[in-house]
Amino acid sequence: DEDYSQAGTSQMDNSQGNFGNWQQMVGDQTGDDVFSGQDTGAQNSQELVACQYCSQSLQRDTEILINHCKTCNVPERRDARYTFVCLFCDYHTFQRVHMRYHIRKEIGEKPFVCKFCSYSSTQKGQLQYHEQIRHAN
Repeated sequence: DEDYSQAGTSQMDNSQGNFGNWQQMVGDQTGDDVFSGQDTGAQNSQELVACQYCSQSLQRDTEILINHCKTCNVPERRDARYTFVCLFCDYHTFQRVHMRYHIRKEIGEKPFVCKFCSYSSTQKGQLQYHEQIRHAN
């Protein structure tokens, strides 16, 4: 009979090591430190993103991306009212402001920062609500 206990332990150790590396890799790509749960800003440091429809490389800038969502002629617009089609997913809208909120979520941009803590949000109203609930006098 062969002793499989060492092989099992070795595989388990190797698997946990790979999982740890996988967590670090995912954390690096999303901009989140998976161990602390903090946003490291790594995602925002990437300069270019690609449109899923036309493969054009674009700066990671909200206004540039919104303009591309409006002008890219590759995605099908089933309803002419849906002027904006997201370059990352199938979200579509006819209001620029809705696309702005959506793109901010897609690229992880949170320009509204709480002056009392580390909270940040994609919309000013979300920040105001946070401050009223969390930091009311």
